[in-house]
Amino acid sequence: MQRRRVLVNLATSLYWGIAALATDVRAQTPTAPEAPAPATPAEPAAAPPPPPAEQEKPHIAALLPTKSATFGKLADAVRRGLIAGAGVSGPSALPLIVYPTGDDTKELIDTYDHAIRVGARLVIGPLTKAGVHTIASSNAVTVPTLGLTIPDSDVLLPDGMYAFGVQIESEARQMVKYALSQGRRRAVIIASDNSLGRRVASAFAEDWTRSGRLVVDQYMYTTDQVALKKIKDGITIGNADMIFLALDAPRARSIRPYLGKILPTYGTSQVFMGGGEVVGQHDLNGLTFVDMPWLLMPDHPAVITYPRTQGIFASYEQERFYALGIDAWRLGQVLLESGFNDAGTLDGVTGYLTPGSSRQFTREAIGAQFVQGQPKLLNPVSGR
Repeated sequence: MQRRRVLVNLATSLYWGIAALATDVRAQTPTAPEAPAPATPAEPAAAPPPPPAEQEKPHIAALLPTKSATFGKLADAVRRGLIAGAGVSGPSALPLIVYPTGDDTKELIDTYDHAIRVGARLVIGPLTKAGVHTIASSNAVTVPTLGLTIPDSDVLLPDGMYAFGVQIESEARQMVKYALSQGRRRAVIIASDNSLGRRVASAFAEDWTRSGRLVVDQYMYTTDQVALKKIKDGITIGNADMIFLALDAPRARSIRPYLGKILPTYGTSQVFMGGGEVVGQHDLNGLTFVDMPWLLMPDHPAVITYPRTQGIFASYEQERFYALGIDAWRLGQVLLESGFNDAGTLDGVTGYLTPGSSRQFTREAIGAQFVQGQPKLLNPVSGR
C-alpha cells in the first residue's frame, strides 16, 4: 500500500510538471506549434486540484474567448500577439499562461478566480465588452487587470482594473479633431445600416456637434440609383464642406464614385484593406483616414521588433487584433513596473497609448490619405 501511494504521488507530480511546461508560452512565436491549452482553466470542474507547488507559480494570465464561436478567431489573433510580445520581453518577464474561455459568464469568473489562486500577478483580458463588464462587477479584481476593450460609459472599472482597446469609435472621434484642424464646419455623414456603422456615425456626430459644428445630413449606405442621386444632389448644393464615411472598404469604394471628389472625405481604418487591394482603392484617392502603425508603418522601430504574420490570418481585422495583443503585453509590463498613473506615453504598434480618464488608455492612430490607390502617411492627427 505504501509503495502504491508513492507511485500515485510520483505520477501526479509528473503530470503537473508536464502541464506547467506545456502552458508556459513566454518563448513561443506566432508561427511556433500550438501549445496545449491549460486543462484546469478550460475544464475547471474536471481537473484535479492543483498541488501546493502550483498554487503560487507567479505568471501573467491571459483570459481569452478562444472557445467562442463568435470571437474565437479574434481571440486567437490576440493570443498570438501576446506570445509575440512575451517573446521579445526577455527572461526577466513573468511567464504567460493563456486560459481559454467561452461565452459563459460563470466560467469566466471561475477562470479568473482560478488564475489568481494559482499565482497570476497580472490578468490580461477579457476581450469582449460583456466579459469586461462581468469582471468589473464581480468584486473579484485583486491584481492588476487589463481589459481589452473600452467599456460602456455606465460601467465603472474597480480599483486595479484598466482598459485598452482598438475600437473604431475612437478613430471617428480622432477624425473630428483632424477635420476641425482643417477648418471644416458642416459635415455630411454616410453610414452602413448595421450596428457598427451606426455606432461609428454616432461617435463622430456627437463630438462634431459638441464642438459647435453642424451635421447637415446623414444618409444610410445604399446601392439604389434613385437614392444615390438624392445623396449626390444633397451634397453638391453647397451646404456641406466635408463628408464622413462610417463605412467599410467595399461600401466606401462602391459609393465614392457617386459622391465626386470635390468635398474632402474622411473615414476610419474600416476603409483600408491593405496593399494588395490597390486597384479597388483608386476609387478612394483623396480620402483621409487613420489606422495603426502595424499596418501603415512596417519599418517603424516599434513595429519591426515583432514577427509578421504573412499567411496566418484571413483578414486585416485579425491583423489588428494581433497588434492589440502585442501592445496589451507591453501595457501589462508597464502596469507591473510603473502603474497606470506613471505610465507615460507608449509608442505602440496600434498607435500612441496614453493613460486617460476612468482608468482607460487612449489610443492615437496614424493619419494617412489614399494617393494612387496607396496610403500616404500624414502627420498624426493630433499634430504630434
